[in-house]
Amino acid sequence: MIGRIAGLGLVVAGVLLTATIGAKADTVRLTTLEWPPYSGSLPDNGFSAIVVREAFKAMGHNVEIEVLPWQRAVHNAKEEPGVVGYFPEYPADLDGFSLSESIGESPLGLIVPAGASISDTTPAGLARLKLGVVSGYVNAKPVTEAITAGLKPEAVVDDATNIRKVAAGRIQAAEIDRYVFSYLMRNSADLQPLQGKVEFGPALESKTLHVAFNTKPEGRKWAAIFAEGLKKIDVGTLQKQHLSSAQ
Repeated sequence: MIGRIAGLGLVVAGVLLTATIGAKADTVRLTTLEWPPYSGSLPDNGFSAIVVREAFKAMGHNVEIEVLPWQRAVHNAKEEPGVVGYFPEYPADLDGFSLSESIGESPLGLIVPAGASISDTTPAGLARLKLGVVSGYVNAKPVTEAITAGLKPEAVVDDATNIRKVAAGRIQAAEIDRYVFSYLMRNSADLQPLQGKVEFGPALESKTLHVAFNTKPEGRKWAAIFAEGLKKIDVGTLQKQHLSSAQ
């Protein structure tokens, strides 16, 4: 992802997560990464996995999802026989992949020290900040434009590191997805002591999420099936049901 999500690169063992729909159904194989609450080794495999599963279920098919470090997830989706794609991915021109219609939205914004405020989120305003990002992530448009305008962000390996840096006052703000921030603060034991010290500040951009299907014949076949399945479900309602508690 996400180019953005790519930066997560969390090293986890591959975990096969299978949704059984029917003995006669075909099985589509996809990869994903640990990016809760959207995807990963969660009880329901994350919101994005729920949408993917429901869309294929609507077409009468099973889904097998392998959870991998990000770069392996993308590589396997492109090169491993039988694997036809990966998710979630932000809008991008990707070599060897085509994107599905939206499977949800990712609200990007800034986290700041509790009580602090950032009123100027224009590229010029952001360029004046000591701002944290995650290496390899696709940034919100205002951050990308701020970098073009001269911002030299401090890049780290994951979102949790940026949360700690904001809490310690080492940076003024950091870019993060709203739901990811809420999930980490509620579920990461290492971040529990920082409750009340960091808060989600100004929103920057809401990016759509997608499944990236490889452009091999099997990938194109399953992309077409998935497109029909998406028409049969209500992604917006699913997002409200599964992510509203994460805010």
